Amino acid sequence: MSLNAQVSAERVHIGFFGLRNAGKSSLVNRVTGQELSVVSEVRGTTTDPVRKAMELLPLGPVVIIDTPGLDDEGTLGEERVRRARLVLDQTDIAVLVVDLFSILIYVVFIFISIQLFEERHIPYVIAMNKADLITVPENIPENMIFVSARENGNIHALKEKIAALVHSVPPARELIADLVSPGDAVVLVTP
Repeated sequence: MSLNAQVSAERVHIGFFGLRNAGKSSLVNRVTGQELSVVSEVRGTTTDPVRKAMELLPLGPVVIIDTPGLDDEGTLGEERVRRARLVLDQTDIAVLVVDLFSILIYVVFIFISIQLFEERHIPYVIAMNKADLITVPENIPENMIFVSARENGNIHALKEKIAALVHSVPPARELIADLVSPGDAVVLVTP
């Protein structure tokens, strides 16, 4: 089966969310094994959601979505946050990327993000980034994993956690299921 054999709408959509400079883009690049997203120390480098349809082992056909930081500021920042939140409506599995060194800022953000995921029934995993700089605790929640985008640490285990969530994703999206009923006549016009 070729990469193009399955349309994007039928793929599992995995969205990466977090605050600015949490390492979302770096983690996306590690998970995909590609330089999909631009990485910089400048806060707010990702200005629009970045999508990539691909085959990702051990998951299979997926769409990876890197999002702008959910804490962006100013008029333009508000638009970036709005676009990042719109991605939630297209997300089957969410990865919440947390910068371990900004954990105090993240406490409220994590709670709010988890509420957004749960309201939309989106299974999620919390990726605690920059774990190469700390001693990882032994007892952590099942939906949490400590990773290092910089050192490529625990990236395979993150993919495995994401893959384990795939079973809870509803079957492929029906593109027009709410528009037609069995027995309806449909005309398909193609160029």
